[in-house]
Amino acid sequence: MDDLDSEYAAIIAEVGPIRAERIAAAGESLATQIRVEADGLGNAPITATNRGRAPILGSLPPQTFSQSLLWRYQLAESAARLAADTRRWGAPIPRCTGEEMALHLILHRAAAAAGCPHGRIFDWPDGDSSPQAGWGDLFEYLFEDHDVLMLHELPVEELEAQRGLNLAPRQWFTEFSTAVTLPPRTGPVSARL
Repeated sequence: MDDLDSEYAAIIAEVGPIRAERIAAAGESLATQIRVEADGLGNAPITATNRGRAPILGSLPPQTFSQSLLWRYQLAESAARLAADTRRWGAPIPRCTGEEMALHLILHRAAAAAGCPHGRIFDWPDGDSSPQAGWGDLFEYLFEDHDVLMLHELPVEELEAQRGLNLAPRQWFTEFSTAVTLPPRTGPVSARL
């Protein structure tokens, strides 16, 4: 751990071991749930009729509803990679848009499991280490931006034109550079868990 970037080490310290464990567990369970939902849907698009059978995939922006089984498995793998990163180093930093979306879902799940009321999730803990403390600091430290969430409100084309972003679902798993120097990932995720 001594060879980690100092900025990344500071983020790991901010997350702390208790929240890291909750994040890792939430990422693993999210990955499993996405795979189950993906298997149930196959390559079928998400519609008003089947959306209730896929609460995670059905909560994503509508632009993702017609994606393939492979795409859905890539999203599950994004959650699994973040869980593995957290177990290995202590903090998940998303490296692609799919991981950004997965991390939003993971943090909500982890905070709920910790007993944080839904209305307080974006509060800052302010030195309060209780499970009910807000998780707002992590939404600040673990993301460079929250552009992926704007897909719930605006079409991909409008966002890409306005901000020069690549948010189309087919590009969600292309890695981007991060502001923090991260250690390289090695081996398959299952080998790192």
